Amino acid sequence: MQNIMADPLPLNKIKLPLSFVANNGQEDSRAHFTTNLNKRRIFFSSDRITLVELEAIEESIPESDDFPAPITESDEPRNGVALELSFTNANAGLAPEGMSQLPGHHHFYRGNDSTKWNNGVPHYKELRYPGVWNGVDLELSGSKDGLKMNWLLDTPDRISSIRLHWAGADSLELDSTGKLLVHHALGTLTDLAPIAYQEIEGERKPVDCVYRLYGSFELGFELTGTYLENLPLIIDPILPYATYLGGSLTNQSRGIAVDTQGCAHVVGDTTSIDFPVTPGAFQTTNAGVSDVFITKFSSDGSSLIYSTYLGGSGTDLGYAIALDTQGCPYVTGQTNSANFPITPGAFQTTAGGIFVTKLAADGESLIYSTFLGNSGGLGYGIAVDSQGCSYVTGQGGTIPTTPGAFQTTLTAPVGAVGFITKFSNDGSDLIYSTYLYGNGNGYCMGIALDAYDYAYVTGITNATNFPVTPGAFQTTLTSNAVTVTKLAIDGSSLAYSTFLSGNASDVARSIAVDSQGCAYVTGRTASADFPVTPNAFQTTYGGGSDDVFLTKLSPGGNSLIGSTFLGGDLHDDGFGVALDEYGHAYVTGHTSSQNFPTTPNVISSALKGTYDAFICILSSDLTNLIVSYYLGGNGGETGQGIALGPQGAVYTAGSTSSADFPVTPGAYQATLNGTSDAYVTRTAFAFYRQASVDVTGYL
Repeated sequence: MQNIMADPLPLNKIKLPLSFVANNGQEDSRAHFTTNLNKRRIFFSSDRITLVELEAIEESIPESDDFPAPITESDEPRNGVALELSFTNANAGLAPEGMSQLPGHHHFYRGNDSTKWNNGVPHYKELRYPGVWNGVDLELSGSKDGLKMNWLLDTPDRISSIRLHWAGADSLELDSTGKLLVHHALGTLTDLAPIAYQEIEGERKPVDCVYRLYGSFELGFELTGTYLENLPLIIDPILPYATYLGGSLTNQSRGIAVDTQGCAHVVGDTTSIDFPVTPGAFQTTNAGVSDVFITKFSSDGSSLIYSTYLGGSGTDLGYAIALDTQGCPYVTGQTNSANFPITPGAFQTTAGGIFVTKLAADGESLIYSTFLGNSGGLGYGIAVDSQGCSYVTGQGGTIPTTPGAFQTTLTAPVGAVGFITKFSNDGSDLIYSTYLYGNGNGYCMGIALDAYDYAYVTGITNATNFPVTPGAFQTTLTSNAVTVTKLAIDGSSLAYSTFLSGNASDVARSIAVDSQGCAYVTGRTASADFPVTPNAFQTTYGGGSDDVFLTKLSPGGNSLIGSTFLGGDLHDDGFGVALDEYGHAYVTGHTSSQNFPTTPNVISSALKGTYDAFICILSSDLTNLIVSYYLGGNGGETGQGIALGPQGAVYTAGSTSSADFPVTPGAYQATLNGTSDAYVTRTAFAFYRQASVDVTGYL
């Protein structure tokens, strides 16, 4: 009998993502690594990959992808098939290498002889076969679509080297859409048709690529389009979903976060009494004029894992969402409901304008929920650190501050006042809380944390004496200005604080921080002289009432690494920014410009409504526009939140009034239900560190 465990959590408490387990003697010596996927056992040897599948039977102990059913001597015989994908004429001495070791270990106990047990076996997120053929590497990783195989070629002509032989298959077939079908005794494996492109001067140029069969059981690839031999070529599928979300009145999503399983969590607000909620959710009826909603989607966007209202008898608006390491959502926004759901022992149980709520991971209860400040407040942004402490920013009339915080008192009567508040992990106390304002109006719009839990906030001010720091990039106010501030870790001082503006009105919306401590800020600007950098993607104002801006500040806040306009000749506004591990910047917002900059060779699109959402991806130095396209129908759309998930997936959320918003087959909600609905989209893009050619398939 074989038992497998992964520490430190008990076996029945977790479901592991696909990983590649090293063979430390627990398997046949020919296998270097193994994994389980879709009821199949997969073995990775030096020159081949072997898939073993058994005929399905009813079992007293169910199988899972992570833990196959125990095999005992009394098991009934089962039909099976072994498929071997071997590398024809490959280089000698191949050996797969584990990459990105995952936390925890596997433990194998076979029989009663403890000397044959294997403890502490490592497992990895990815595998790599270097040099399968000259100039050809293979990388493997898991996704919800299967085992992802990336063939990395140093020059496009290497594609002719790839020859894969399927032993054990009944036949190979290419269907009408270009997919590869591997027929075998127990069913069919499907490999998605490849998509190829080259990046040329910041634009993606498509290159046609197809599978080719050589003989009965041998497979290769062929580039059928034109390409430049000295430039990179990437081949990768795009796996999208897009869905409405709403009831029969008005519904909008303002924020989105994505967990490690690729499930999108969205927050917003609705006036609909028939907004889609799930049985057992915390609050299944609308309690007032407008309620907050929090909704968690399945990873493929086809269903809801949970969906709940959150509100009292007044008007409640949800603005931002963040997730902790346990998948619990934290949300903030604005309320005028005296009976907004508040938990015993929360920091502030008397009515206030801001709420901060932590929902259980299953959406069925509140872990904590608290008011913050007086009736004039609004929570615009929220972030969560690794200890489960939430950081909230926004505008307040009066908020509680903490001793020793940077700015603890209101020294003059002003209107909107920015603040940053850090809660304890149980929501019962404040770790620090400070104002951030000058002698005029101002507020904080977005917040992000770096790897050391320093808080970065961006906002807006017209105060000439807004607190800026010596040596910051811009220390003089020119007009209504964007502000970017990094707080000390205890909230007692400012690490840096700077204006960011031209001579007209500028508005910040969102901020993100990369692994080097560089802050990226987006919003809108009406300033033709907004500070941009040489060689930025768009160095001149596009015209119209506003352009989007995207700016990357140095870690010390004393200079710009990159700064660019993004806009056409009408109104353009940036609402959300996110970053991937390579520093690519992802931006969403809305535009009414027919000449908003797009990359039609990646995703062809055009303005359809009075205004459409957009999605842009830029290089880390903001010099190249890698991806840009409109998203919308014949009505109006605003992209308000953007987040990144596993496998290079980009998730966006916003609102739409279009009956023809481009939803995808199988999406959760295919039709517009209200005068406006929330929307949620997922699109996959991939960026590779060293490949000139990337051929991607799924098993």
